[in-house]
Amino acid sequence: MTNEEGGARLVTKMFGALLMVVGGLMIGLCGLCSAVFLISMAGSDPGGVGGMGIVALIFGGIPIAAGVGLFIAGRKLWRGSQSPSSPRE
Repeated sequence: MTNEEGGARLVTKMFGALLMVVGGLMIGLCGLCSAVFLISMAGSDPGGVGGMGIVALIFGGIPIAAGVGLFIAGRKLWRGSQSPSSPRE
């Protein structure tokens, strides 16, 4: 039985790590894309950055928030359930 439990724990840790990688990539790539978009808009039209900033926040912020959610969920799976232990003396 311990082999099956250990194997299930390994699969859970691997899936958690995969979710963290996907979430991190979403955060990084969407953040970079939004930053490039804002910088290019600032270079071409300094007065229109405010309105386009809202567009970048909507189209870039939603995937970034999803990436943060995936990363947090993956971290919880990777760490697993930790039973409260008594403090050592």
